[in-house]
Amino acid sequence: MPKLATVSAQKRATQWRREIVLARIKLADEGLSYNARAELWQVVDCREWCLKMLVDDFPEELERIDREIEDELRPIKRRQPA
Repeated sequence: MPKLATVSAQKRATQWRREIVLARIKLADEGLSYNARAELWQVVDCREWCLKMLVDDFPEELERIDREIEDELRPIKRRQPA
């Protein structure tokens, strides 16, 4: 298989993971309307389905998504002067 296809697939997987992360973070907002929540779940469902068709290890992709969400929500620790 040509290398270009692999690079392209990896870029797509990265983009789709990012879209899932952003949508799931937004879904944590309890003030979302029903329509906004439905649209975000549609993004999550569609992107997860796409990832499932694209990657070899879908459970690992879900783990990556969880780690990316945790990293996104983790407060930034500022370096303190010594």
